[in-house]
Amino acid sequence: MTHRAQRPRRGIALFVALVALLLVALLSVASMHLAHADFRRARDESTMRRASNAADAGAYDLLRAWQAMPHEGLPVGATIGPDTVALIGGSAERWLTRLTRTAWWSVSTGSAGDSAQHTLARRTVQVAYRLAIPDVPANAALVARDSVTLAGSARVVGTDTALVGWGGLCAPLSHTAAIAMPDTTHLCDGVCGAGSGGRATGLPALTSDSSAAFASRYSVFGGETWASLTSRATIVVPPGGIVTPASVLAAGQCDRSVSSNWGDPGGVGPCASYAPLIWAQGDVEVRGGAGQGVLLVEGDLTLSAGARFAGVVIVRDDLRSSGIGGTLLGLALAGDRNVAAGDHSILDGQTLVQRSRCAVDLALERAAPLVRVAKRSWSPFR
Repeated sequence: MTHRAQRPRRGIALFVALVALLLVALLSVASMHLAHADFRRARDESTMRRASNAADAGAYDLLRAWQAMPHEGLPVGATIGPDTVALIGGSAERWLTRLTRTAWWSVSTGSAGDSAQHTLARRTVQVAYRLAIPDVPANAALVARDSVTLAGSARVVGTDTALVGWGGLCAPLSHTAAIAMPDTTHLCDGVCGAGSGGRATGLPALTSDSSAAFASRYSVFGGETWASLTSRATIVVPPGGIVTPASVLAAGQCDRSVSSNWGDPGGVGPCASYAPLIWAQGDVEVRGGAGQGVLLVEGDLTLSAGARFAGVVIVRDDLRSSGIGGTLLGLALAGDRNVAAGDHSILDGQTLVQRSRCAVDLALERAAPLVRVAKRSWSPFR
């Protein structure tokens, strides 16, 4: 037999090994690339979510910060901002524009990530808001559910008035009755049951209002209720409180953090437009001083030492005055929750309760909380 000599196959194993290594390297690079792409995609999605959340948080934070913002004197068409809200994982820059006297429009841009690392993301949302202005019927300077006694030099006047400092913010004057009550014979003005003895004047002096007998007149105000208003009160006074309200400034600005700062009625300073929503959780006495806004009282309200208040006063029980009394411009409602002999509204001294449509309108508008509109309030900008 003849045996043919075979040539040696030098280097084939090394070639196969190199090809295998190359394939493994390519697979590794592809896997790393896919993993890196997945990481970047997940990171970018997380950054975009944080930016969107920041935009939402910046817009809705307005509801919390509303009463601390000097918004009341802003004319229609003007804008507040931009201001920046620092958040965990991002920030928001927002603007707030007054569309009408009661409608507002917010634009909030949320940012997250780092521009230096090319991970910066921005999202913008728009939210429509409105002022939750309660509907408080005002057909008299004083509305009482039961009885009213006028003594001394006390007066209740239905003739409309406006303070000079309010300027062109007031609507034309509209005169009303002095006192509205279910049974006008429950008025004691010198003589009980004989009508006005001269301390109540208006067009007319007295008016019989059957709705004044219903408890809902003093707790339901259109779309708002006593509970909804008190839950959003700017200032809370504990039961039995004695307050001497006065405007307070800090660094030339109205300091709204002071609970005894109830604004400056008819003034021209920084607190002139500040009119808080005040909730007294029981009986309260306003002893001197001056304030404005909406005052909700769970028990009796007593005016003394020449106290002055402009706006809307709603008391669950009685309105009283002692000593020289005080002045109330706007509208007062006395719910007479406790009906008993001698337990009713008594105005004495030099007390004046006078109708002021301007004080009512400004107080309800300026003290109203901000709420989202009921439908289609939110939209993405981009």
